[in-house]
Amino acid sequence: MTNKISKPSNASKVSRVSIIEELYNDNLYPSARIVSKDPNYRETGGKINDLMAEWKAKLTQEDYDKLVELLDYHHSMHDMDTAASFAYGFKLGASIMLEVFEGQGDLIRPRNE
Repeated sequence: MTNKISKPSNASKVSRVSIIEELYNDNLYPSARIVSKDPNYRETGGKINDLMAEWKAKLTQEDYDKLVELLDYHHSMHDMDTAASFAYGFKLGASIMLEVFEGQGDLIRPRNE
């Protein structure tokens, strides 16, 4: 049995999801929710699929399996790089926020200056 945080239903208010609640309930999957908005994304994916089909037709099954294994390793490394970039970006953003909050008032000049 899992402990889930639940809010009372209130039909008159617009429902907003709490990030903290979603984190607690283990519902955050950033890597699964990120979809490229680059206009070339789908086209590039199609080209990859076409090339893989070409290689599958040209190679023996054993060689094709080795190619797939190589690409799987490459994909794993890319995932590691992406996770590291996400963590770095998150830490950088949090550090910026800390600096902003710690320096409250530093950016505002008194009227007599």
